[in-house]
Amino acid sequence: MPAEGPVVVSWSRVPADAAGLVLGRSGVDQVPDHAAVAAEGVTVVRRTSGGGPVLWDHDLLSLDVVLPRGHPLAGRDVVLAYRWLGQAIASALRRCGVGDVEVVDVERARRVGARPGAAADACFGGISPFEVTAGGRKVLGLSQARRGPGTLLQAGIPLRFDAARLGRLLGRDAVWTGALTGAAAGLDEVAPPIDPGDLVGAIDAEVAAWAEVDLVAGDVTDAERDAIAVVVAEVLGDDRPRA
Repeated sequence: MPAEGPVVVSWSRVPADAAGLVLGRSGVDQVPDHAAVAAEGVTVVRRTSGGGPVLWDHDLLSLDVVLPRGHPLAGRDVVLAYRWLGQAIASALRRCGVGDVEVVDVERARRVGARPGAAADACFGGISPFEVTAGGRKVLGLSQARRGPGTLLQAGIPLRFDAARLGRLLGRDAVWTGALTGAAAGLDEVAPPIDPGDLVGAIDAEVAAWAEVDLVAGDVTDAERDAIAVVVAEVLGDDRPRA
């Protein structure tokens, strides 16, 4: 990415018959239940950004926002860098009919962190500054990675949240699963039916306004596909072709 940009906004959603267990760099040992992973045909990967495990299935909308080095929305404070994105997504959720939406402030995140719940080691079992809740339950997870060319902000929004499946894949008990269910929700639990395309459009509009850019739709280029193939091979340890 050149220093002048552009800002890149990219959405991802895995196929209905595929799922991944994404382990983050949380500082806590994250060991999946390998028998459950194999039985359900789930791919296990580790992301370079922080946080706990995430079930990336068809019901998770994943957003990447890539900001060039020095962009004002990236800032130098790794916590405050999330504020604008959390506010943008919260506004879009309200526009789509989600009720009781709150952007978590730093003080609330500290209070929750001081008394973590039983499932706080999962990404959606805890809460961090500028993530978003609806009805008190988390509906937006955030993470980031910083490299020389710029900053990557990542957001995950569950249309439906399957705490039981994540619990199985991690080998956790019913207490853990119940705690995670109480901490997080899919949008299907907190809003009228939302068309994913409408939600993406609403969030794109908010992000574009904050970034002061016109988002231009485009396909992945050949160079980007080549780069993706290299990363996939490194992460999965093979050279199987990927879409």
